[in-house]
Amino acid sequence: MAAIEKIRRHSGLLIAIIGLALLAFVLQDLFQSQGRSTGPTVAVVDGDKIPVRDYEQLKEKNLESRRSSSNTNNLSSAETYSIYNNTLEQMIKDNLMGKEYEAAGIGVTSEELLDQMTGDNPHPWIVQSFGDGNGNFDRERVNEYLQNLNNLPAEYYDRWIEFERELKANRLETKFDNLVKASYFLPTALAEKYYEIKNRKASADVIALRYTTIPDSTVVVTDADNKAFYEENKYRYETDERRDIEYVVFDIKPSLEDRQEALKYVQDMRNDFQATDNVINFVNANSDQRYDSTWVGKNDVSEAVQKAVFENGNGVGYVYGPYESEDAFNLVRIVDMQNRPDSLMASHILIPFKGAYNSQDTISKEAAEAKANELLAQLKSDAKNEELFAELAKANSTDPGSKDKGGDLGWFTDGQMVPTFNDFVVNNPVGTMGVVESPYGYHIIKVTDKTQPQPKARLAYLTHEIISSTKTYQSIYAEANKFVTENRTYDQFNKAIEEQGLTKRSMPKMSKSTYQIAGIDNPREIVRWAFDEKTKKGDVSEKIFELDNMLVVAALTGVIHEGYAPMDAVIEQAKYQILNKKKGELAVEKLKACGNDVTRMVNELGAESTSVSDITLDSRVLSNFGVEADIIGTLLGMKEGEEVGPVAGNSSAFIIKNVKFNQPAPLTDYSDIIREKTSQFTNKVGGGAVYNAIRNQAKIKDNRTEIF
Repeated sequence: MAAIEKIRRHSGLLIAIIGLALLAFVLQDLFQSQGRSTGPTVAVVDGDKIPVRDYEQLKEKNLESRRSSSNTNNLSSAETYSIYNNTLEQMIKDNLMGKEYEAAGIGVTSEELLDQMTGDNPHPWIVQSFGDGNGNFDRERVNEYLQNLNNLPAEYYDRWIEFERELKANRLETKFDNLVKASYFLPTALAEKYYEIKNRKASADVIALRYTTIPDSTVVVTDADNKAFYEENKYRYETDERRDIEYVVFDIKPSLEDRQEALKYVQDMRNDFQATDNVINFVNANSDQRYDSTWVGKNDVSEAVQKAVFENGNGVGYVYGPYESEDAFNLVRIVDMQNRPDSLMASHILIPFKGAYNSQDTISKEAAEAKANELLAQLKSDAKNEELFAELAKANSTDPGSKDKGGDLGWFTDGQMVPTFNDFVVNNPVGTMGVVESPYGYHIIKVTDKTQPQPKARLAYLTHEIISSTKTYQSIYAEANKFVTENRTYDQFNKAIEEQGLTKRSMPKMSKSTYQIAGIDNPREIVRWAFDEKTKKGDVSEKIFELDNMLVVAALTGVIHEGYAPMDAVIEQAKYQILNKKKGELAVEKLKACGNDVTRMVNELGAESTSVSDITLDSRVLSNFGVEADIIGTLLGMKEGEEVGPVAGNSSAFIIKNVKFNQPAPLTDYSDIIREKTSQFTNKVGGGAVYNAIRNQAKIKDNRTEIF
């Protein structure tokens, strides 16, 4: 059980290690099956179809794996969408990389996979999952686990199969990456040239006419200028599909009548709540939150409850309220009061039995109890032996979290453990040992420390949330429906927002994978509408999007297709660059008109005559002129004594002259340079650069907005 629990906890780790990998890694069978389907597809990758049914199967498996690794059945909308999205991304990666593995002749045999588990150099995941707690790999535990695999419960067997798939997938990826890394070679001659270029320092005299000396009002940018800029630079604005929307939100908030109804409900319950003899059943039957038996201190409750419970001398049975807190009206009743420690420390030895929670043991409950009592007797007979408990815990306990620590659980808060365990530690003095039963089996417990007791209370809350009634919802829906019905064009949409004093919000450049929009939880339905081929620019949604506690009406204001961004979008974004380009042309002409008269350039034009030094290939900034990569490149490419200019830069037009170079002293050994460049390359490969390049070159039709 300890090993499989560690394997389960790997699930979160694997996502970080493998990148987009989720818990199930689709292998060669999936690579081969893609492309043969004639049914609905979630994506088409270089002509290979990814069927919706395959996607749904893997998605459900990944959802179940995340629930298992997180120990919860309730995933947030963000977590759920992340799994939806990453499942598709992983299927795309599997398809693309499967072809690369096949072309490279890379595979993983069953013998190789077994060697990853039990060989001389086992995979780090195996070492971590089957360690002895001291960093040592226990190969016998792996062999024993594999021999017993068919006898495990189905849940654990399935987890192991997924773990094997992950190992195989990681091995394939590692072998491919190593193949690419091994292809890199830097000859010494090139390393020498790289060292020389990188470390050569240049100095020069420059005359610079800043563009700020030219008023914007004197510059005329024509349509021809805009078009020329676009044609020259459109490659910089390549994009995937994008959509711009504007939207208005109709919040569904409880009305005054709803609040009064919620308050009346709690008021009507007060007498019965105070009179009941079965507080737990009463709360579970009438409250929006179930009874919580946790002991709380003064600092664990609100200020109003602090006074009522801990300061005003009220005893068990007292009911305080109604009071409002966290969008609910509440009553609180004192169920019990005790002086209890905040923190506890104990060691234990867990002896499970057949049928106990999370247990794979086959011994009977009676045999487990007898073994626990036998160990307790052994401990009590040698009570002065401080090391005996730790020795017996390592030899007998099945709790993976404490076994290798000699049973030591460290500090834990009051109420953190199961009730029987917790009560034993609370109610017995330090040094006491005993046996208690819990859903996990029998525990031999030793109380090792606890903090000083503090006043604590066990409280029962009767909570009634303040929510919008059906009447309120219908009223707000009618308002939103009237807005949609009467405003079918974008102009009407804007006019109505202004006239009604509504707040218009916007979400520019949404992608197909967008799952967050300001002020809206789980907006995928809106994203899917925006990317629907039937939705055109200027359309107002006919449908009212019913989301959590809100209704949304949206308008599609922009459509950007895959490829180069449209010229109007680029021009709007690049206004400053285009203006400076025109200023650069004017500045160059002004400097040319002065000939070689530097005095005139300075006095009449406001140019600056200065020098720059220590310019290298790594330099980004040219003195106080800011980022000037092209000018720095021009300077470093000049010969000593050569003059260049005037040429236009980012912020100024420059004349460069009197260039001098300080050559670096040659090295006797360039191995450090070779190692540096090799390390840079291998780090890029390990960081996913190869897959990113392959994906960028692939032709992918993404249908995700039709599915999720």
